Amino acid sequence: MQPTLLCVNLNLTHWIGRKKQMQEKKPRRGIQSVEIAFRILNVLQQSRQAMALKDIAPLAELTASATNNYLVSLVRIGLAAADEKSGHYRLGPAALSLGVSAIQQIDGFEIVRREVTNLRDATKRSAAVTTWTDDGPISLFKQDGDQRGAFEFRTGLIPMLGSAAGKIYAARLPPNLTTHLIEQEWDENFDGKPDVDKFREDAARELRRRGYTSIVRSDLSGYVSIAAPILDWNGDVRFTLSLAGTRASMKIEPSSDYVKALLDSASSATQALGGKTAGRD
Repeated sequence: MQPTLLCVNLNLTHWIGRKKQMQEKKPRRGIQSVEIAFRILNVLQQSRQAMALKDIAPLAELTASATNNYLVSLVRIGLAAADEKSGHYRLGPAALSLGVSAIQQIDGFEIVRREVTNLRDATKRSAAVTTWTDDGPISLFKQDGDQRGAFEFRTGLIPMLGSAAGKIYAARLPPNLTTHLIEQEWDENFDGKPDVDKFREDAARELRRRGYTSIVRSDLSGYVSIAAPILDWNGDVRFTLSLAGTRASMKIEPSSDYVKALLDSASSATQALGGKTAGRD
């Protein structure tokens, strides 16, 4: 009886293993209507103003009638809102609440949020914290400095080429995550073939030498910005801290008090997240 029992157990184990493999290969069922509703919300969140129904529908790959039906429900639960302009829609208060909750759940966000406020108070310049998403770098929280207008940061997605924080992600992240974003912005801002490798290498060299990156605009605004990475325990860039001002009001050389304040804040946040401050060449 013992050999027979052993044989049955072996067959049963094999069958369970095969069943598990089949279940893993089979796509998990979902709710299609939820995924469709998210397509509409995704269209709305990419616009800075209310959108007309006729413009939302094609971007969400839906008919106008289907889009209208989904919007009725989204408005009812607060994820979307009808604008004062007839037939136009924007994100609703419930979407804002979800966004705020998502930010608060980001590991370490409260630490860097406090550093942004402290950095602004110490320098009197606009300060912000940025993190990486599948869509690119996104500014999570900002505090405006004494200078207003063109020198303020904004929350939401920020450019790779035109921001000091974007240069850090270009320098530190795998090329497959950043190349398409750099190429897209290059086509929008410059002529000729994008030189992505040179941009990435220059950013990496600046970050290694100084411990921070910088942006200096050549236009009449005189805008300058500097950013430093905040690392986690694994040495990966979790967030970036940034300062912005003008060439006349904010020096960005390594000996500058603004640079020292930025690096001190980034170092403090890095240590709080269990990371080690990166060395410089």
